[in-house]
Amino acid sequence: MQEDFRGMLLRMEKEGHLQKIQKKISPQFLTALFTSAPKALLCEAIEGYDIPVVGGLFWTRGRIAAALGWPENDLATRFAAGVAKPMKPVIVDEAACQEVVHIGEDADLTALPIPFMHEKDGGPYISAGVCFAQNSEFGLNAGCYRLMFRSKREMAIDLFTASDLRRFYERTYSNGKPLEVAVAVGLHATEHMAAAYKAPPGTNEMEIAGGLRGEPVQMVRARTVDVMVPANAEIVLEGELLPNGWTADEGPFGEFAGMQGDLKHNPIFRIKAITHRRNPIFYALQMPWENDWLNGPATEAACMRILQVAGIQAVKVRATEGGCCGWSVYVSIRKRAGEGKNAIAALLSLPVVKQVIVTDDDIDIYNSSEVEWAVTFRCQADKDIVIVSGMKAKHVDPSVRPWDLPPGELPLTAKFGIDATIPEGIPAFRYERIVPAFRDNIVVEDYL
Repeated sequence: MQEDFRGMLLRMEKEGHLQKIQKKISPQFLTALFTSAPKALLCEAIEGYDIPVVGGLFWTRGRIAAALGWPENDLATRFAAGVAKPMKPVIVDEAACQEVVHIGEDADLTALPIPFMHEKDGGPYISAGVCFAQNSEFGLNAGCYRLMFRSKREMAIDLFTASDLRRFYERTYSNGKPLEVAVAVGLHATEHMAAAYKAPPGTNEMEIAGGLRGEPVQMVRARTVDVMVPANAEIVLEGELLPNGWTADEGPFGEFAGMQGDLKHNPIFRIKAITHRRNPIFYALQMPWENDWLNGPATEAACMRILQVAGIQAVKVRATEGGCCGWSVYVSIRKRAGEGKNAIAALLSLPVVKQVIVTDDDIDIYNSSEVEWAVTFRCQADKDIVIVSGMKAKHVDPSVRPWDLPPGELPLTAKFGIDATIPEGIPAFRYERIVPAFRDNIVVEDYL
């Protein structure tokens, strides 16, 4: 039987990564609790609601590995292997996500325990929504987008930056028509990670999820919109993105970069139906680390893939925590002449990557002191720092001054890379590390 969201929670609990909380708690305190706890939490008693809430599932690299059921050190390679072997979804006629159906006025967002998450947020947010939409040219698309509560049947959706969903919406908006979408909450980590992955246009992310699972994802047609959704989702919101354009207030919201975001203007999502499992579980994804670790392995896999295309032998890739698991990348390579800078050029072409440090494979890129040592002694700033201007940026980066942009305009940024490999023309023995004399002839414990 295919492991679903609640099956994943049960396994994480058995393995010691998740704890159930029976004590009643107000929704307003959930984020404070989830982000302070040493484990993921399933809060079973929420004041004013009969729906439990889970959070903190992907807060650390260890927890995202546990949710996937993968070894922690193999996240990038397992993700890359799954992307390389996509599996088409299986369509089913009956699904757990449609055990209970509310249509029209019966579809009431206030029945869901949507939390107010950060001190300066503009309202309660659904942070774990995976949005599904169809397009005649590109097919089914899945992506992760936040939604701010406005009323019992309306939410504002963040389509400020470039994405496939924004591309779909721009086409219907230009024709004055709404875009049908469905938002799934409570998906297995494989589906959620695949949706977070920046796949090429035309890629069905649920085929990637099948590759990550090693078996096809089960999908079902939504009840009121022509969109396919994962059959085992806990909750599905069906509706339309209205052709109002970027006019509705949305935000502020605590962004994945760890900073309080700004007020934005975005489209409105109007609910037509809410379907869910019997006794559903609401997932409140916590910013920034749950979002960041969903993207980290995908970023690392994308780096490995693009270096392979460039003909460069990558040894290890690390999407750093300081770079929110994607914007800053350390890479070690087995270098041939010129490939330090070739690697930088390839890596900076990835949309999310803003800065890169490339080292030889004798450097442990998980040791920041070693990386700094390589930069200090293998880099000449006038020769080995590469700067590229006018590249795609994200609004959550304050350094691009997004507040100066006209509504709807996308920001640009400058990116840079540091070639910290041994420079051409310098023999490797110049970097030979010192070794204590007779180190192998003693056992330290014999003297302590």
